[in-house]
Amino acid sequence: MNNILKIAAYTLWDQMRHKSFYVLLAVSILFILMIRGCYDGGYSVNGKMLDSTTVAWVVSKVVFHLIAVAMFLMVALLSMKIFSRDQEDGSMVLFLSGPVFRWHYVLGRMLGTWGLGFVFMFILHLTIFLTVWAKTGGVIPGYLTASLVCSVNLLFVIACVCFLSLFMPDFISALFTLGMLFVGFISDGGYQIFTSDLARSVAPSASSMEPALWRILFPKVFMVQAYADSILGQSQFHNMGSIPPLLNVSFFILLIVTLTVAGFHRKEIGS
Repeated sequence: MNNILKIAAYTLWDQMRHKSFYVLLAVSILFILMIRGCYDGGYSVNGKMLDSTTVAWVVSKVVFHLIAVAMFLMVALLSMKIFSRDQEDGSMVLFLSGPVFRWHYVLGRMLGTWGLGFVFMFILHLTIFLTVWAKTGGVIPGYLTASLVCSVNLLFVIACVCFLSLFMPDFISALFTLGMLFVGFISDGGYQIFTSDLARSVAPSASSMEPALWRILFPKVFMVQAYADSILGQSQFHNMGSIPPLLNVSFFILLIVTLTVAGFHRKEIGS
């Protein structure tokens, strides 16, 4: 466990020492601060003016999910070259030349990359949280808790990309993972729409249809995102099947990490 934490800490530090990390973080925070004018009142829905607190809640909720989706892309790009880059520059041989098992290296690299993505995403969500507090004098209950829930999805993306990169070109592994996420978003997003109260009142027969088995067993990344959305309040969460989405995604993370360790154990390590 000590070796895993050391490799994870090195991975986190290795990424954070690059100036591009801070430039990207600063640009992202600046973009969030640029939209703070959207938190002011002056919007109307069906002729009814919305107060600044309601507007702030709606905008914050939208930005919350945009940040999470952008982080999927970021961690996929970071993960796709972990093994190939380490093999090319000799870092892999350096790590494994000491008293380090291969599974220590795999888990350490994954956890370090996840730590970087988590820190990046949490800072952006915290910026939104503080902006709303400064503009309205109130806070959004569960906002930071929902950010912690979304971090589970980041670990899933990292594990999936790392596993596929053992057998596919780096970019293809990231693209395949993002494509899988897209399929899940369409399937689970459609389920959320058709099981909403509005859909039940308009088309009760369509909303009562049982989803196919593959949709129930598919990685529930979108459902975790929807569950985080429900933590923010004022939204419904309809789970597909009886398995909680966090348990579903955690199972797939454990499965993919196990397969990655097994696949990496058979990988030829160049000198």
